[in-house]
Amino acid sequence: MKKKILLISQVFYPDEVSTASLFTDMCSSLVRKGVDVEVWAGHPSYTSLSRQPRRTIYNGILVRYLPSSNFHKGSLAGRFLNILTFTISVFFRLLLSNDRSPVWTHTTPPFTGIAASWICRLRNRKFVYILLDIFPEGLIRLGRVSGKNPFVRIWNWLFFRSLRRSDRIIAIGRDMRDWIVKCDNMLKEKTLYIPHWHDEETIFPVPKEENNLVGVYGPSGRFIVQYSGNMGLWNDMSAIGKAVNITPENVSFVFVGGGMRKEELTSEFNRPERPEVIMFPFIEKNRFNLSVNAADVHLVSLREGVEGMAVPCKIYGILAAGKPVIGMVPENSEIAYVIRDEKCGIILKPDDSEGLVKAVEMLRDNKSLCDEMGKNSRKAFENKYKVSIIAAKYIDLLDNLN
Repeated sequence: MKKKILLISQVFYPDEVSTASLFTDMCSSLVRKGVDVEVWAGHPSYTSLSRQPRRTIYNGILVRYLPSSNFHKGSLAGRFLNILTFTISVFFRLLLSNDRSPVWTHTTPPFTGIAASWICRLRNRKFVYILLDIFPEGLIRLGRVSGKNPFVRIWNWLFFRSLRRSDRIIAIGRDMRDWIVKCDNMLKEKTLYIPHWHDEETIFPVPKEENNLVGVYGPSGRFIVQYSGNMGLWNDMSAIGKAVNITPENVSFVFVGGGMRKEELTSEFNRPERPEVIMFPFIEKNRFNLSVNAADVHLVSLREGVEGMAVPCKIYGILAAGKPVIGMVPENSEIAYVIRDEKCGIILKPDDSEGLVKAVEMLRDNKSLCDEMGKNSRKAFENKYKVSIIAAKYIDLLDNLN
């Protein structure tokens, strides 16, 4: 019998936000490997606002766009309504479905997975929970909510109940897996570490002389340091901004993207206009490979104390491009493990602005070291993080789901 899965993901093609792109690539790879994939998605609300047909086929994937609002993500109330309407649609459709194929979903948004785990137990369907971000514990660690708040306590109880109902739990970081098991040792046997991935066909090394974005990202000959992606909840943008404020000689800092902490970055600048600081909005997917390859080194940030709560997926695109990484991350985080294991960059404390300046200067002045780290990045990607490799791990999990 042909293998089949149902993935529930609010964001999916044609949106190009990272979660949508990653799972679109994963599902496409699973289809190529002979798996029958159906996806329930919400209507686009990030890079597109176009309403989709009820049903479409994309790369062999059956995509059903459930009834849901799609206000732009910039509206907080709109985002809440998008989540609410999508979760309600999932609840009733899953409750009434007679299909018995395994259900897979992730923690974005968090309450969709909680609802799906309950219905799958009620309807006797296998349920696989992919942990991307951990809520509400992550918010508690950041001081955004109190662990004593009755709503937060109920939320946390529901989250762990959903984990116990799951047939398999996928943690995208070793730090995340360890935290889950520490909280509830009974989850140890069904919690697996399977990292994030990137598509080897869309991100690959491009020589600078063949990259037409290099000149856009900085004057010829300058050493380019890039931060690309979301400047969000888990990132310490203030520390990066302080380093930018004392930009080393012959270095350009390029920021591609945005988010709730962008102002935290720019507020550290002494002058509103700095020729050595270049800022761009999120870039289109078809130009992303050139963007990643335009830099000499990339930055990844994770705030102190949130190890185990999230893994910035941008690192896998950096590895795919064969670029070195400066990780301003907790020492016991998945990002630090990757950099240390693969010898593909430098690890700093999340708030170490002076260390960032010194690391940039060292890599700027040591091309052979920079090149060696870049080669190690690409080697690690080819051996561990290609979407085809991770898809094979997902299929193994599916084969052993009983």
